[in-house]
Amino acid sequence: MTKYYLSSFFNNYKSLLSDLGINFKTINELNCCGSPLLNAGYQNDFEDIKNKNLKILRKHRINKIITNCPHCYDVFKKHYGIRVEHITQILEKNKYKLVTEHDEEITYHDPCVLAIKNSIIKEPRAILKQIGFRLVEPFRTKKETFCCGAGGGVKQNGPRIANKIARERLKQLGTNKIVVSCPYCYAHLKENANNKKKIVEISETLIES
Repeated sequence: MTKYYLSSFFNNYKSLLSDLGINFKTINELNCCGSPLLNAGYQNDFEDIKNKNLKILRKHRINKIITNCPHCYDVFKKHYGIRVEHITQILEKNKYKLVTEHDEEITYHDPCVLAIKNSIIKEPRAILKQIGFRLVEPFRTKKETFCCGAGGGVKQNGPRIANKIARERLKQLGTNKIVVSCPYCYAHLKENANNKKKIVEISETLIES
């Protein structure tokens, strides 16, 4: 999703990885991971796109993927048979090299797929604390997080329900500034916040001067 819709985050992460001295390459011909197809029950179509992606990855001799999307992370990990790390895992390992400084209270929203399905909980918090944020935990957090409403095809097939879920989640997020580590959560919460809360993707906190 970041590659197609939120390219500023894609550029943020390229800059961060370069600054941290991590060798990587981007592959423009790589397709969507196929998560939306899998969630919608289109197994054969998912297998087609997966096989196309695997062919591209083999062509470029890629044996590990870094992604900022929890949905991509989950699908690559469980269906592709390839090593994958979420960007927060990489950044947490290099947190002492991060140079931005903040001094304010924020709330971190755990994405369902990242926290519940893959137990990536401490890494985003460690990053945010390292750069000076004071975390205020919301009602329903970590393994008990509350969905933003965008995942699983709900936003596409039941937008009114998805928006209602998002507005309920926003009520639970106590501070005026909300940090997320999922492009789906970012876009959907921002759409429903109506400028009443500031929704920030985690890379934005690391790029700020």
